[in-house]
Amino acid sequence: MKKIFFILTAFLLINIIKLNNAYANLDSFSCENLLTKNKAYIVYGNNFAKEEMSPNIWLFFQKIILNDNNLNLISIDDDKTIREWKINLTSGKAILTPMFDPTSDWLCLNKERQLQMLRHLYEKGSLTGYEFEKEKKKLLNN
Repeated sequence: MKKIFFILTAFLLINIIKLNNAYANLDSFSCENLLTKNKAYIVYGNNFAKEEMSPNIWLFFQKIILNDNNLNLISIDDDKTIREWKINLTSGKAILTPMFDPTSDWLCLNKERQLQMLRHLYEKGSLTGYEFEKEKKKLLNN
């Protein structure tokens, strides 16, 4: 009985450690279309990337290419590109190329860059202290 308990405990601990490490190196972006104000949310890692196109609808990318400060995410079906993101990690400027729609310009920022932009707007006087704290709290809670 002790052996079974030990084996089960070891099995559970190994799986918990694997779960915690599986998403440890992921980064994320909140993206917004500059013209239409549509939003998307991208999560990526070394060998994993997905985009939340609308609430609870995710598109997974098969190719993840990181060159210098540029991230390219490509979703493929039947050897054809369905959707491709080209994101400059420094500036946040992004280009989305969907299969049937025209190319569009986006701005993709991680939480750190979004906080910097909020701080800049507050210091410039575009946001009140209350608005700054409210947006900051909303950003940090997501």
